[in-house]
Amino acid sequence: MLGVALAARALERQLGELTLAQLRILSLVDADPVRAGTLAERAAMSRPTLSGLIDGLVNRGWVERHLVSGDRRGVTLRITPAGSVALARALDEAGQALAALLAEVPASRRPGVVDALGHLKQAAHDRFRPQPASAGAPATPVEQA
Repeated sequence: MLGVALAARALERQLGELTLAQLRILSLVDADPVRAGTLAERAAMSRPTLSGLIDGLVNRGWVERHLVSGDRRGVTLRITPAGSVALARALDEAGQALAALLAEVPASRRPGVVDALGHLKQAAHDRFRPQPASAGAPATPVEQA
């Protein structure tokens, strides 16, 4: 377990302007614009934690909040073009960091590590797989103060 935590920390150091939590949120919003409450479940984090992360992403211009028509409290999140650029850059940086870590694994063991990471990725996707979004009212952008 410590190895996974250390690898995650090494990865995060290479991300530059994003944390792993922000990367996770941007990736989820990019894959499926969704309401914040649903996003908290998919990201496996509390709503207060998510709220702070979203505020930071909105302030950077990477995510927009859109009001859901007919629901005074409903907000849908969408990635912006700048957010897409930041996400692509972070995914590239993460890939480079993982490649550097993998290069430190003995060559004879690399295929096993890559295979295990593939299984871990699939297990995580299965656990946090988005449920089909319900057809709802259209969303409109939220005015920023």
